[in-house]
Amino acid sequence: MTFQLIRKHKLREEYALIWFAASLAIFLLSIFDSIVAFLATIFAVKYAPTLILVFGILFCVVLLLAQTVMLSVQANRIRDLAQSIGLLEWRLRELENQPLDELPSSLLTDNDRPDNGHPLTREALLTHEVPMTHESQIKHLTA
Repeated sequence: MTFQLIRKHKLREEYALIWFAASLAIFLLSIFDSIVAFLATIFAVKYAPTLILVFGILFCVVLLLAQTVMLSVQANRIRDLAQSIGLLEWRLRELENQPLDELPSSLLTDNDRPDNGHPLTREALLTHEVPMTHESQIKHLTA
C-alpha cells in the first residue's frame, strides 16, 4: 500500500521511510512472539500483546505531533507569502495609478527611456512592449 502511495505521488519518500519502519516493526513483533515476551518482561507488562498496542498508540501520538508541527510551519509560510503577494499587488496598483512623468526613475534604465527610440507610454510599460534589459527587470522586482 505504501508503494502505491509513493508511486501515485500521494506520499513523500521521507514519510514513506517512517511507515516502512513501522510496518517492519509490526511484522517482526507479530512473527517473533519471543521479542514481545522479552519486551513485556522488561516493561513489567503482564499481558504481552498490550505492549504492541501501547507502542502503536505511542507511535501514532509522536507522528501526530510531528505532523502538527509541520502543518503549523506551513501555515506560517502560507500567511507570509499571502502578505507578500498582497503588498506586491498594492505596490503594482500604486504604480499603475501614477502619472507617467511621476514614475520613479529607478524603474527605468537608459534602454527604457524615450530618447533611445522606445515608445515610453504607460500602456507600453504595463504590457512590457518596451524592450526591457535584465537590469530593468531586476529594478522592477526590487523597487
